[in-house]
Amino acid sequence: MTDIQFRQLYEEYSDRLVAVARLYVRELASAEDIVADSFVRLYHAAPTLAEDVRLEAYLLTIVKNQCLNYLKSQRNHQRIEDDMGDRRNRMVEASIRTLSALDPGQLFASEVQHLVFKAVGKMPELTRRVFFESRYGGKSYQEIADELGIPRRRVHTEMQKALSLLRLTLKDYLPAWLLVSYLHHLFN
Repeated sequence: MTDIQFRQLYEEYSDRLVAVARLYVRELASAEDIVADSFVRLYHAAPTLAEDVRLEAYLLTIVKNQCLNYLKSQRNHQRIEDDMGDRRNRMVEASIRTLSALDPGQLFASEVQHLVFKAVGKMPELTRRVFFESRYGGKSYQEIADELGIPRRRVHTEMQKALSLLRLTLKDYLPAWLLVSYLHHLFN
């Protein structure tokens, strides 16, 4: 098949084949892609075809098979989306059950308190002292710096160390603690 014959075949049949493909795949852009890909396949296969092969019929067979492949792929994607939707629905139901049973006053309280004390116990003396003075003593960074005889910037650095250690220690509990705090604030 010459390039001229190919171009003539394309001009004569491409619009009709797009219309046929669109009947099945329902989307114009997908139908156009299928037909374009089908013509490329025909172009590459043409040198190996027998001379008595009707190119129009062969091309229609390619379009049909491409539409089938497209539809099967769509079906598989839909199954995957349905499975994901089912999993998502189960997760939502589990979350609803969990939240319904949530008792904010008791959630992780003793375990979190134990972890906090353990984390504070691992802090270097200066870090621990700065943390207690700031959080439990209600002192400003400047007051702590004056009391300990260190620069204010050092107080800030020690607090950052303390908070980083606590965040690391409580990383699995922080979302639940935030939820409990929020719920406690709403209902009290």
